[in-house]
Amino acid sequence: MEGTRRTCVQCGAVAEKGRLLRIAGRPGSTWVPDPAGRLPGRGIYLCREGGCIGRFAARIRTRKGGARWKMGDGSGELADLLSAMRSDEA
Repeated sequence: MEGTRRTCVQCGAVAEKGRLLRIAGRPGSTWVPDPAGRLPGRGIYLCREGGCIGRFAARIRTRKGGARWKMGDGSGELADLLSAMRSDEA
């Protein structure tokens, strides 16, 4: 039986759900990294490798990027969290 597949919003790669980083939240509210994939809310998925997390963090720091995901003022905070995650892995 094949596992659930999701698409990386940064590069468009399709992979098993467990191989991607999930970001959980609701439009207009707080979004947070959800490595375990268990938090309630909508999910945004990113490749854990290949720089997608860093590029997505840079993208949502812009007004247009944060607006695309309806993140409001919390997009900078999420970008900081994602950048910190990348630094910890390096």
